[in-house]
Amino acid sequence: MFYAKLAFQNIRKNKQAFLPFLLSMIFLTALNTLMLMVANDPGLAKLQGAEAITQLFGFGSVIVLIFSVVFATYTETILNKQRKNELGLYNVLGMGKRELYKLTFFEKVINLVITIVLGVTSGVIFSRLAYLIIKKLMGIGSEFKFTLNTSILMLTILFIAGVYAWLYLINAFNIFKSDPIELLHAEQKGEKEPKAKWFLALVGLVTLIWGYWIALTIKSPVSAVTNFFIAVLLVIIGTYLIFTAGSIVVLKLLRKNENYYYNVKHFIPVSGMIYRMKQNAVGLASICVLSTMVLVTVSTTAGLFFGANDQVQQAFPRDIMISSEKPLTKLEQVAKNYATKEDVKLSDMQYIQTSQSLLFTKKANDFKAADRMNYSVSNVDKAANVVLISLSEYNTLTKDNLTLTKPNDIFMYTTTQNYPEKTMILNGHKYQIKQQVNKLKDTGLLNASPVDSYIVIMKDQKQIEGLLKELYKTKETAAYLAPAYQLNFNIELKDQAKRKAFIRGLSKEFAKTADKQWYSFQDKDSYRESVKRFDGGFFFLGIILGIAFLLATTLIIYYKQVSEGMDDRKRFVILQKVGMDEAEVKRVIHSQIMMVFIFPLAFAMLHVAFAFPLIKKMLVLFGITNWQLFLVVTLVVALIFSILYYVVYQLTARVYYRLVER
Repeated sequence: MFYAKLAFQNIRKNKQAFLPFLLSMIFLTALNTLMLMVANDPGLAKLQGAEAITQLFGFGSVIVLIFSVVFATYTETILNKQRKNELGLYNVLGMGKRELYKLTFFEKVINLVITIVLGVTSGVIFSRLAYLIIKKLMGIGSEFKFTLNTSILMLTILFIAGVYAWLYLINAFNIFKSDPIELLHAEQKGEKEPKAKWFLALVGLVTLIWGYWIALTIKSPVSAVTNFFIAVLLVIIGTYLIFTAGSIVVLKLLRKNENYYYNVKHFIPVSGMIYRMKQNAVGLASICVLSTMVLVTVSTTAGLFFGANDQVQQAFPRDIMISSEKPLTKLEQVAKNYATKEDVKLSDMQYIQTSQSLLFTKKANDFKAADRMNYSVSNVDKAANVVLISLSEYNTLTKDNLTLTKPNDIFMYTTTQNYPEKTMILNGHKYQIKQQVNKLKDTGLLNASPVDSYIVIMKDQKQIEGLLKELYKTKETAAYLAPAYQLNFNIELKDQAKRKAFIRGLSKEFAKTADKQWYSFQDKDSYRESVKRFDGGFFFLGIILGIAFLLATTLIIYYKQVSEGMDDRKRFVILQKVGMDEAEVKRVIHSQIMMVFIFPLAFAMLHVAFAFPLIKKMLVLFGITNWQLFLVVTLVVALIFSILYYVVYQLTARVYYRLVER
């Protein structure tokens, strides 16, 4: 009972150290409660595209679990560092290591009880709010509703108890290896001046530039995904090396600059930071990396969410899209008859015959046929999709009246930037590009693709068939010889319930008529719904992870200010005794804090700027090609984060100043 009372008094009297730790643990408990309840909600399994959505939230909950363990370990390390002096005093006053084990055990039990009670309660409360937000973002109905899942609550409690058991083991190990006298005088022990590690600083710079180079030189969205984590790893390593080794090199160079260094605004911050940069650097690098994570996570998921309409329009220029390898004239008539029967108007009807989407490997203007089944991901940067269409089909589709007189003349349409060459070589056949056309955007022939895509308009169907027979001679590639037919049209119905009923009825009519004909039936409404659910869920996950990373950033900044304030208190007292007034102290503190906090934010913004081209290419895989919208979203997120960062800076600067003034 004695140890329990003493533990409770320690927590109550050391609020400045324990309160941020407890708040972070309560937040992590609430966050895990929320994520696990959402990920395991039975309503998710009933949604359209349930597998992808369930995997998305399951993946998010695993990230939050891992983040919780890592961040709890970090906060425990900081807490132990702040309490070294106190534990050393207990040791000197007669408490052995066995007694300290008991004391810290009861402290952890009290913290655990507070964390579980407040964390689980707030997690349940915020879960109700989260369900409402998810419903709004994903457009889900009554099938997704809040249910208090007791098994999930028990799982969360067991997980948090396990985290606390892990933290207690860390604490016990620190006590085991500690020396009482060393603990008692830990505060007086200063840092040795670190050496300027030019080699590590250079390695950090090279690693960072390497990561940036990967981000800037990636050509295709598929290779962007495969190289994304390599670039991220290189940038993280480079960041830590630059902050730990490069910062000391820079500070020592500043010290050599007499005009800069011998100034009351710069002398104290630079000299102080040189001696304590070992402990500063890792914290600053962590702030930079976490800030980058917040910016990238939130801007990417927000870009997906706000670009959903463009994504849908890109994939579905018409409400209904039917494709087959056989003529669709019978299904076209079925659609018209059913629309007449239901008194519904069909508009913008298109009936198109083309080749299938053909895969080529290209180098400049030279295109060589490739088989999709045996295509290597390593060659994806050289890949291109090509669709062949006859001139008469193109003129009918676009109401144009273009002509081709020579057999080797073609027209071209591309979804990429303007094709720079004047000719196109398809497996040795050289074609002269007479003109690049731009009227095929709304046909749905080329959706957003991770590779360059082209529509080649040839003189007639006979020429297309001859080229295809020459390209695909084997049994394995014979399937490419079949033509592709596409029927697209809009439905003139505003009422969503009536639209859904009509689409369902039309699909059933097609199934009755088509007999054994294979065809693909897709509608814009269903696709929009699935996109909204996926992008909305992804955006919610981005917000949750962004808040988690932001909390981690805030707490690292807070702990850093508290620990530095305690270290700097005596130094500033001495400086005031030798003549520095209060205004000068404030000025020096402001200068020191600005130096510390501006670098992580500036580096985070730099990381995001270089990551932008890489993320922009990755978003193409989701059908987002409007990079201007993504740029605006990224700038808005960066602005909001900068404001929040400034607020945190102001609050923590006050904590630091109060500690120094004491």
